[in-house]
Amino acid sequence: MTKRIPITAAGLGLAIAMLTASCSGTSNKSDAPAPGAAPKSYADEPAELVIFGAVGNTEEVWNERFGTALKQKFPKYKFTYIQGSAKNTVQSMIAAGQTIDLIHDSLGGMRGNIIDNGYSYDLAPLMKSHQIDTGRFEKAVFDALSDKGKLYGFPLHDGGLVLYYNKDIFDKFGVVYPKNGMTWDQTIELGKRLTRSDGGVQYLGLGVSVNHMLTMNPYSLPFVGETGKAAINTDAYRKLVTKSILEPTEENGYREYLVSTKKTIVNDNFMKDKNLAMFVMNFYLQLQPDFNTFNWGIVSLPVFGDMPGVGSQPYPNGLFITSTSKYKDQGMEVLNYLVSDEFQMQLSRKGFIPVVKTKAVRDAYGQDTAFKDKQIAEALYTNKPAVPMARSANEGLVSSPLGANLIKVMTGEMDLNTALRVTEEQANKALEEAMRK
Repeated sequence: MTKRIPITAAGLGLAIAMLTASCSGTSNKSDAPAPGAAPKSYADEPAELVIFGAVGNTEEVWNERFGTALKQKFPKYKFTYIQGSAKNTVQSMIAAGQTIDLIHDSLGGMRGNIIDNGYSYDLAPLMKSHQIDTGRFEKAVFDALSDKGKLYGFPLHDGGLVLYYNKDIFDKFGVVYPKNGMTWDQTIELGKRLTRSDGGVQYLGLGVSVNHMLTMNPYSLPFVGETGKAAINTDAYRKLVTKSILEPTEENGYREYLVSTKKTIVNDNFMKDKNLAMFVMNFYLQLQPDFNTFNWGIVSLPVFGDMPGVGSQPYPNGLFITSTSKYKDQGMEVLNYLVSDEFQMQLSRKGFIPVVKTKAVRDAYGQDTAFKDKQIAEALYTNKPAVPMARSANEGLVSSPLGANLIKVMTGEMDLNTALRVTEEQANKALEEAMRK
């Protein structure tokens, strides 16, 4: 559902506060209204808005989720949607001279597609002139789309880590289901009871998607530090990896399974092979058709003992107004509507995590879906989101060798200290080369 292109988002904690207080900069038309006056509406001023779908959704999917509602809300606007792809990129659009007013992208694409291409536009002036009420928003989710205190887009719906579980495996072995609010220690112990061989099948108790866990870790530990070097060879990172990635694999039978497959746990273990009882993964996995083939449940991400009640970092999809757009005020009308309670209610009912704090919107989650009885809302809101971490455009140069070396730790080929040291050396060499380009 989301891409994993790394981004930068330093100075995240002050983003919303700075935006609401800022009076610097100007939009293409807007000035702040007089005190007590309603903001000027641009809904009836014609605009031709070109939307580039960097996420890669087809026009049909875009219209089903957003486009049709926007056309109904803004009949004076002409919307043109361009689907992004491996060949149809933001860079190719720039080379072709194609105008882009709005970019639909994931958190992971913000750096590469928007900031690095000069499309980033500080929304503070527009938010002031349009009198955007930031108190309605889930602050951490908006902070995730910020860079050095500047907000460049509005999140449309959120993502994050949860714990999925296969009820059929729990029922098979007579083990009680996991609950919301469990710690990692409790979840790991539960996983041990389900790591067993039965009928020629090696069942695994608890699996974790390694890259997702590290990318959205609750401690907000970055891959790349402020110095531009790898930041993973530290006691804090060692603690994170040990508890959430290594300890779940230590029961008899688990390591042998990893040795035989030579890879970490992936979606197919849970959805297709059905030999994995619990799986920590990014939300929205339940939209895959394979979820219709077994009885599944969902609870909140396990929490660390020293971080009670804190879940993963947000991972939203957002809509960004480009710096080159001639219709920034109309673009803000679009953004403001998409985060309105009216529209967020529609998304929530369809099964997308809303970005507003309105209780009625959250309570309506999933009511129009086939999994409306799965108690997903409880899993989503048991924990509060972690602070978004500082990100780098070159995260992949660290995360890729780190994942490769961690599987060696899991299979007994390397110890953790060696893995982190080797990864640091490999990553720093790659980072230095990237800086020279």
